[in-house]
Amino acid sequence: MNRSPRCVLIVEDDDDSREMLGELVSAFGHHPLPAANATEALEQARGQKPDFALIDIGLPEVDGHEVARLLREALAGSPGLPIRLVALTGYSDGATRETAGAAGFDDYMVKPVLPEALEALLGA
Repeated sequence: MNRSPRCVLIVEDDDDSREMLGELVSAFGHHPLPAANATEALEQARGQKPDFALIDIGLPEVDGHEVARLLREALAGSPGLPIRLVALTGYSDGATRETAGAAGFDDYMVKPVLPEALEALLGA
């Protein structure tokens, strides 16, 4: 399995999707931090510096690209490795991937997320 449990921020406005991702993260031996929006994400991140953030790009009000920027800014200078940002989206086209990369995401996952792909990512 993986080296040690990771703290994983899950930023997803859909309650069922957020819960499912949290259950997967827990099943893989990691600690999920659920957040439904940018405000909750920043509160969670400041309270418990996560190793990963799974961020839905299509969030209402403040989109996932802006959440990624805000998280990077909020956690700049924190001790340890920088947070690894993962874009979650229903789109797999090249333009969406490029936009996510330009926004500062480290990885990209298309929904619905495959459990084995998530497990591999968190174990990396």
